[in-house]
Amino acid sequence: MMTYFPKIKSHALAYARQTVALVAFGGIVHADPTHERASCEMQAKSSFQDLTQEYVSVLENVKVRFEIIANDYQAAFSDKVNSCLLLIHKTASINREISDTSYLIDAASRTMYALYVETNGSVASCLLIPSIKETKPCKGRSEFDDFVWNYLK
Repeated sequence: MMTYFPKIKSHALAYARQTVALVAFGGIVHADPTHERASCEMQAKSSFQDLTQEYVSVLENVKVRFEIIANDYQAAFSDKVNSCLLLIHKTASINREISDTSYLIDAASRTMYALYVETNGSVASCLLIPSIKETKPCKGRSEFDDFVWNYLK
C-alpha cells in the first residue's frame, strides 16, 4: 500500500519516524512470564499482523510517501525472559529514504529489548534495553545481533 504526497515538510517526516518507533515500543513494561511455549508462534503471528497494521496506519495518518519493501519476523520462546519474543525486520521507503528497522519485542506485552534503525545505509538508532532501568546505545548491527542472539538462544 502506498500513499503519495509530493510536498512534505521535514518535521512531518521526523514526527512519522518518532510515532512509528512509539508504535513499536508500545510502552516499556515488564514481560508477562505466563506465556506458554506452544502458543508462541500463534501469539507472535497475531502481534506481527497488528504491528504491521499500526505501522501503515501511522504513516498514512501523517501523510508521508511510503512503500513497505520487506516485512518479516522470527518468533521464539525465550528462557531468559520466560516469554514469547518477536524479532521483526522491516525495510521501507519513507519519503524516498530507505529505512531498515529491526527490533526485538515481547509478543504479548510489547516490551522492547532492542532496536536497530538504519537509514540510507547509516545507523540512525541502535538501542539495547536489557531492563526498564537500563538502556544502552550500541555501535552497529553486529552488536545488536549479538544482544538479540542472547535472548533467542
